[in-house]
Amino acid sequence: MTSSYPAPTFRDPDGSLVLEDEHAVRTIRDSARLAVLRFIESPLYQRLQQRGDIVATTIDDSPAGLVLFHPRIPVPTYPWEWTPSQWIAAADLTLNLCQEALREGWILKDATPLNILFMGQRPVLVDVLSFDEHDPATSIWLPYGQYIRTFLLPLLMNRLLHWPLALSLFRRDGYEPAELFAVLDWRQRFSRNAFWPITLPAWLERSGSSKSKPAARPPEALQRGGDPDLALHILESTLNKLRRQTHRAAPDLKRSDWSEYPAQLSHYTAEQSGNKRAWVREAIENLCPARTLDIGANTGEYSVLVAETGAEVIALERDVASADKIFRISQSRKLPIQTIHADLARPTPAVGWDNNESSALLTRLEGQFDLVLMLAVVHHLLLLEQIPLTAIAALCHRLTRRYLLLEWVPVSDPMFQELMRGREALYGSLHEDDFLAACNGLFTVLRRHTLGNGRLLLLLEKDPPAGASC
Repeated sequence: MTSSYPAPTFRDPDGSLVLEDEHAVRTIRDSARLAVLRFIESPLYQRLQQRGDIVATTIDDSPAGLVLFHPRIPVPTYPWEWTPSQWIAAADLTLNLCQEALREGWILKDATPLNILFMGQRPVLVDVLSFDEHDPATSIWLPYGQYIRTFLLPLLMNRLLHWPLALSLFRRDGYEPAELFAVLDWRQRFSRNAFWPITLPAWLERSGSSKSKPAARPPEALQRGGDPDLALHILESTLNKLRRQTHRAAPDLKRSDWSEYPAQLSHYTAEQSGNKRAWVREAIENLCPARTLDIGANTGEYSVLVAETGAEVIALERDVASADKIFRISQSRKLPIQTIHADLARPTPAVGWDNNESSALLTRLEGQFDLVLMLAVVHHLLLLEQIPLTAIAALCHRLTRRYLLLEWVPVSDPMFQELMRGREALYGSLHEDDFLAACNGLFTVLRRHTLGNGRLLLLLEKDPPAGASC
C-alpha cells in the first residue's frame, strides 16, 4: 500500500520517491543509473551504511529500470521541529560526510538539512543521490552557498536576533545574506560571526561586483585544472571553516522556566516524586512497550526512564531549552530517544506544494505508539489552550495503539490554581470523573494510584473498535 504523504518528489532531476508501508521506494532515471550504482556499490557507501550515517539500500536493477528500497524511518522530523543542538548534529554529519567522501573520490552535491532525518538521537543522511564523483583538480564546493543559506544563516539569526529555527518551515531554501543584512544593526553586521556570511556578500551584491548568488562559492575557490593535492587541501579547509562558523553560530540557550522546572518542584516532596517515578517504572516494565510517545517531556526524566527499559521513545516538548536538554542527554548517553520540538496544541502543519511535500506532525505520530505518556499535561491543554477534555481524549486515542499513562492534576493543586487565573466558574469544579467520562468508549482504566499530593496516576487501555471481536 502506498502512503498518501508526501507525494513523489519532483525536485530531484535524478529520481523520484514514494513512501510505502515498509519502504521508501526511489526510482532512478536512466541518465543517472550508472552513477548511482557506482556510488551504492562503492566502499565509501558500504562503510557509511554499516556505521548508520546513511540510509540502508536494497537494489532492484532490472530491464524496467533501477529502483532503490530504503527502510522507512518510523517518525520522520523536519528541521523546523529540531532543537539547535539537532541542527548542529545535522550540520556536522553533512560536513563530515563530504570530507570523508572527498578522500575517496566523491563529493556531496547537495547540502541542506532537508536531506537529514533522525533515528533516535542519530542524524542520518537519507538522500543517496546527493553524492557525485569528484574532479580531483577542482577546489570549488558547489553546495557552499546552499549550506550557508540553509544551515549557517538560520542558526546565526537564531543567535543574533532570536528568530526561531521553526521559521525554516517557510524558508525551504534558507535565507539570502542581503535580506539579513537589512535587519542587523551595525555592531552585528561587523561581528565576527556575521561579517563573512552576511555583510560581505550583501555589499558585493549591492555593488554589482558579484554576478553570482551571494556566498555562492568559497572565497578561496580556485579554477578547474589546479593541483589535486592543493585542491583537496582548499576543500578541506573550506569545510573546516564552515564547521567552525556553524558551531560559533549555535545559540547560547538560556535557562527557561521549564528547563529548570524539575529542580524547582514545590508541589512534590522527594518522597512523592520517588513514589511517582517508581509507579511509572513498574507500569512500563509490565507493559514492555516497543515505542513510546512522551508528550510534554520537559527535560526528559521519564523519556530516559522509558528508554532505559529498552523502548524507543519520541519526546515531544514545546520549550526549546528543555527539548535541547533532552537531545543532549540522549546524545551523550546514546539512548533511543528522538526529540521533537513542537507544541501538541499547535502541531506542525503539512507544507510545500499542494500541502504534500512535508506531512503534518499528527499524521506522522498517529497510531505509531504502544504507549503514550501524558504526565501533568492535561491541565495545561485545558487551562492554557482551552482544549476540551473530549478532544484531548480523542487525540490520545488516535496516537496510541494500546496504552495511555496519564497524570491527572486536581483543581486543588497549586499548579492548577496558578493556571486557572480566576476562571473558577469554568474549571473550579472539574474532577477526574469528568476526564474519565470523556474517555468513555475510548479507554478503560486498568490501574490507578493517588500520590500524597493528591495527583492521580492512571493507566488506561484503548477500547477495541465497536463491533470488533477477540
